[in-house]
Amino acid sequence: MPPEGSPPILVFGIDAGDPDLLERWTREGLLPTLAGLMERGCWARTGGPELLFEHGVWVSLFSGVPRKRHGFYDFRQFRPGAYALDLVGPETFDLPPPAWAHLRGTGRRVLVVDPPDTRPVPGLDGVQVVEWAAHPHYPPLSFAAEPPAAADEVRRVAGEREVIDERIVSTPAQDRQLLDRLLARTRRKAALVRDLMARHAPDLTVAVFAETHTGGHQLWPYRRDAKGDGFRPPGDLGDGLLALYQETDRALATVLAAAPPETTVLVVSSFGMKAMYPTEGLTEAVCRDLVYQATPDAAPADAGTRRPDVMDLLRRLLPGRLRDGLSRFLSYETQARLFSQKYERATDWARTTAFAVPGYYTGEVRVNLRGREPQGIVEPGADYDALLGRLESDFLALTHPETGERVVDRVVRVRDVFGADLHPALPDLHVLWQPHARFLDRVVHPRAVITQPPHPFFRASDHTTEGFLAFAGPGLKAAGRVPDVSPLALAPTLLNLLGVPVPDTMPEPPLSFI
Repeated sequence: MPPEGSPPILVFGIDAGDPDLLERWTREGLLPTLAGLMERGCWARTGGPELLFEHGVWVSLFSGVPRKRHGFYDFRQFRPGAYALDLVGPETFDLPPPAWAHLRGTGRRVLVVDPPDTRPVPGLDGVQVVEWAAHPHYPPLSFAAEPPAAADEVRRVAGEREVIDERIVSTPAQDRQLLDRLLARTRRKAALVRDLMARHAPDLTVAVFAETHTGGHQLWPYRRDAKGDGFRPPGDLGDGLLALYQETDRALATVLAAAPPETTVLVVSSFGMKAMYPTEGLTEAVCRDLVYQATPDAAPADAGTRRPDVMDLLRRLLPGRLRDGLSRFLSYETQARLFSQKYERATDWARTTAFAVPGYYTGEVRVNLRGREPQGIVEPGADYDALLGRLESDFLALTHPETGERVVDRVVRVRDVFGADLHPALPDLHVLWQPHARFLDRVVHPRAVITQPPHPFFRASDHTTEGFLAFAGPGLKAAGRVPDVSPLALAPTLLNLLGVPVPDTMPEPPLSFI
C-alpha cells in the first residue's frame, strides 16, 4: 500500500512545448501559472538518447522503458527479417505499459486524459480517456475510455471528440480558424479535467494538452522572426503561437484549481520546435548516389516468370505524381502496403551494403548485415564498423551549395548510444540535419551533387531533441534550475511518490531532488 497520507500527483503534459519558448515567456511574465510553479519549485530540460527520435518520446516518458527496448521510433518502421515497412503505433506495436498500469491493485485512483501513444489499461481504479483531443497519429487511433461508460461522461462535460489536424496547404484565414478551434478545445479539455478531478478525487492525474503540437507546426511560419521558404506575413497570427501557450497556461491554472493544495505538480513537454524541411529524399539519394544502395536493373530477374498484378500495371502506365495523388484516396493500410511493396522492389538487395529507411525529417540508415538481413552481404565486426565510418564521413561531408556550410549536424551510431542489445527495428545510423529555413533541394558532396524533389509532406518545422520539466510541491530538495534529466526518470519518480515498487523494466532511478 502507498504511504499513509501521501499527497496526490498531477502530471500536466504540454505536447511539443518548446523549452526555449516556455522559459522565455515565463521570464517575461507571459505564462504566469507556469512561472509561479517554477518560482516555488524547480525545473530542468530533458535530453539524451531517448529524444534523438520524435516518435516514442511519450512512450519512454510514461513507461520508463528505454527506446532500445520498446523500439518505437517512427510511424513507419523497418520490419526486421524482411525488406519491408510497417505502419506502427500503440494498436499495432508491442509497447510497454505506462507507469499507471503498475497501480493496479494498490488502491490508488487514476485520472488519465489523452496521453499520446497509449491505450486504456484495464483493471485500474478511476477514469482513463485516450484520443479525445490528441495530436493526430498515423495510422489514426480511435477514441476510447475505461471504463467504457466514461466516454458518455466525457461527452456530457466537454462534447464530442474533435480531431484537429495540420493543413500542409492553407490560407491565413484557414489558419486563423484552426487557431480559434485549438484555443476553444484547450478550454474544453481544461474544464473536462477539472470536472473529472473534482468528482473522482484521483491520487494520480495525467492530462496532456496536444494543441501546442498541432498549432506549433501550423503557426510556426507566422513567427515575427521567421525567415525562409515557409515564412508567411505575421498579420494577426504573429502572436498566434503565444496565444496558444497562454491558453495552455490558463488551462494549467484551471486544473490546479481543482487539485488539493498539497498536490505534487509536474509539468512536462515532449520536445521543442525548430525550422526544418523534409530530408527524406536526401538520405536516400546519398545512399544511392554514393553507391551504397543499389538500384535494380531495368528488367527484374523474374520479369519473364512473374505475372504482373494490377498495381504493377498501374505503376508502369501512370506517371509518378499522378500515382501519388491517387494513392491519397486509399486507406492508410492500403497505402502502407503499396509503399512497402514499392520500397522492397526499388533496391537490388544482393548488391546493397547500406540502405535508407524512410524518415521525413531525419536520416535512418541500415546496414545490409549478413546474418541479420535476408540478403545481407556485410560481415559483422570490422567490416560493419568500417562501413559505418565511411557512411558517417560521407554525411558529414555534405555542404550547402550556396554557403558551403555543413548541412548535417551529427551522425549517431545507434549502438554506441543505446548499447548492442537493441530492439531489432532500430536503424544503425541516425542522421540529424542542421535546422534550415529553406528547402534543401540539393546539397554538395566532394564526389557528387545530391538532389531531392519536393516532399509531399512539405512542412517547414520539426522537433528538437530537448524537452522541459517543472516540479512543485512538498518534498522538493532543490529550487530553481537543476541539471538536465533523462525522460526515463519520470515514470519511476511517479511510482516512488505513490509508494509503489519500481519494476526492473525501468532502469533509471527516481529523480533525486523529489
